[in-house]
Amino acid sequence: MTAAVTIAFKAAEEITIVGYERECECSHCGRALKVGVKLADFGGVYGSDCLARASEKQKVGPYIQKLSGESIKERAIVASRGAEEISRRYGWRAGDANFKLVLKSDLRSI
Repeated sequence: MTAAVTIAFKAAEEITIVGYERECECSHCGRALKVGVKLADFGGVYGSDCLARASEKQKVGPYIQKLSGESIKERAIVASRGAEEISRRYGWRAGDANFKLVLKSDLRSI
């Protein structure tokens, strides 16, 4: 029997990284993860590589970049540290452009 697949986020939708979860399973591909990325308004987690493949280039200030899976994972860990520490250590604000991605393709959930 095949698991039902639904579209959790649509192409061109902006998603926000809000934290991470350890020792979990990717909601996209089912792969076991040491670190899963939590997104706003979603109960599961995604692997950073699945998110990297589904996302467009990111614009933060004057820079345009394509985030790697490792960069997305790092942002998930930073996002979980709390607004005060994010601001103090990185000069970022929780939920700002550093934690947002725009999808180039639908992001499915199994």
